[in-house]
Amino acid sequence: MEIDIDGLTFFSNFDSGNLANVEKCRGNSNSDNVCEFNVWTSPDCANTAYEKDYSSWFYFGIRGNVPNKKLQINVVNMNKQVENGRFILSFQYQLPDHAESVTYFAFCYPYSYSKCQERLNCLERQFHISDNPCGLKSDTIYFYRELLCYSIEKLRVDLVTVTSCHGVLEDRECPLKELFPDENKPRCHKFEGKKVFFVSSRVHPGETPSSFVFDGFLNFILRQDDPRAIALRKYFVFKLIPMLNPDGVKQGHYRTDTRGTNLNRVYLNPDYRIHPSIFAARTLLEYYHFEYAVSSHGKLTTSQLKHTVMKNEDRYHPARNHGLQQSVSTKSVQNSSSQNLCDLSHVKVPLYQYNQGSPLAGNKLDSRLKQHANSSRKLDFDKVRGLKVIAPSDDGVAFYVDLHGHASKRGCFIYGNALEAAEDRIKILLFAKLMSFNCTHFEFDSCNFSERNMRARDKKDGLSKEGSGRVAIHKILGITHSYTLECNYNGGRIVNNVPSASSDNEGADLAMPLNTTLQYTCLHYEEIGQAVAISALDIINANPLSRIEKSEFRNMNGVIRWITNYEKHNSRHLRQKKSRWLRAE
Repeated sequence: MEIDIDGLTFFSNFDSGNLANVEKCRGNSNSDNVCEFNVWTSPDCANTAYEKDYSSWFYFGIRGNVPNKKLQINVVNMNKQVENGRFILSFQYQLPDHAESVTYFAFCYPYSYSKCQERLNCLERQFHISDNPCGLKSDTIYFYRELLCYSIEKLRVDLVTVTSCHGVLEDRECPLKELFPDENKPRCHKFEGKKVFFVSSRVHPGETPSSFVFDGFLNFILRQDDPRAIALRKYFVFKLIPMLNPDGVKQGHYRTDTRGTNLNRVYLNPDYRIHPSIFAARTLLEYYHFEYAVSSHGKLTTSQLKHTVMKNEDRYHPARNHGLQQSVSTKSVQNSSSQNLCDLSHVKVPLYQYNQGSPLAGNKLDSRLKQHANSSRKLDFDKVRGLKVIAPSDDGVAFYVDLHGHASKRGCFIYGNALEAAEDRIKILLFAKLMSFNCTHFEFDSCNFSERNMRARDKKDGLSKEGSGRVAIHKILGITHSYTLECNYNGGRIVNNVPSASSDNEGADLAMPLNTTLQYTCLHYEEIGQAVAISALDIINANPLSRIEKSEFRNMNGVIRWITNYEKHNSRHLRQKKSRWLRAE
């Protein structure tokens, strides 16, 4: 929209822009000669059948030949932050002293769909890879961009692969049903001896801090001469989706897609027709779960995978009490296109995963079983174990991290899952603690790994976090390191005393801020992304510039002992709380 008022032009007709209306406040007798305006934001999917009451995101520009004019802007219809009324955000600004200046205002640092595409185009040119990387030096950076799918509005959803040429194979990854529509571009190469590190961002379009975290992560793993980045590329194949909800981003939405859907609640049963990016992300994760599965002796062969599946069958039998056959062997998949789908015929998959949201939904199943599966979509969440048939140590996906922004809780922190085994609980706490070693503004004490946070329901629409990427992917695949990383839009409460790195490598040490609280900039968000990568290197004991040696713990065993005591104390405290809740009932 574009509105001319009092010599100024207010406009939001650009990528990610959001402004519904502007009104000059009448009878303003401000002695400072401040010109006051009320502005309204558009809710998600405004003026459509899908309109939702999410109206926090604003992003608009002001231009006009009125240099040095003082303005007061009141954003009057933001999402309720207080009881019994809307939250009004007011701020003052003096326009620059040169005529025809343009000033932009946004809820948080903007990051548009166009900016994302421009950045990927630039990186694709910079890191162009040979069609035959097998002949390149092993440390050569492998950067490969693919069109994963189109959004509902036909925008690109990209998949970026970053690793080194260590373990590169001549074979390429399989085409997957409904995905990778550009038939003129071959799939990326396969790699052996590595696990997948999966990162996604912007499922909620207004959560722009996540894009800067994503950039920090990507910039770091692409460093050519940093020994930590070299090690990361050697041990991991990074699979990155920079923008899961490009429609919402481009349309200036705060939380939903073009149909008013919160895409971070549909991972349990995504539909390619209306949730293409989530269907694609889950399909990829299921594929990499098997394709990059490795044992302590190397990549799992077909016979090993059969043995692994059969060995673990009895551990996961939630369907037995519901009259469902526990599992069926997948058959070869027929596809009408010229390309065949990946053959997962050696894998046994529980029947109840064959639904509209499963990447294996096109398989030939007995019609009776298929009908039963379709009638059983509303299974109890505890009974959905999905494809959890590979031991976590052998799983092809080492990390799943979904990046978000947070409006109410200050700081940067992660949400993990409530895991049954003490060993697994220690692993996720360890990752969070390592993050606090590698970033001045990551807040360990704000992290949450509770069962309650896995099942919490949204206040507005009642949707459960059971359908979020973090929870659903863990439940379906059994990934231990499955996280939501949250960054507040404004700032944090504490600053960590970060130990120095074990070497004097340039750029390894972090400057300590003078103040004890932070108001975040784009750089702070990027540092969080960098810390995610470094902490993963620490957790596999492969960081050549680790900070652990200079910390109070001296070595990894010391950190693990501290985490073990911390976990025992928290577990005892949680049991006491549950006991009080039961007595209260």
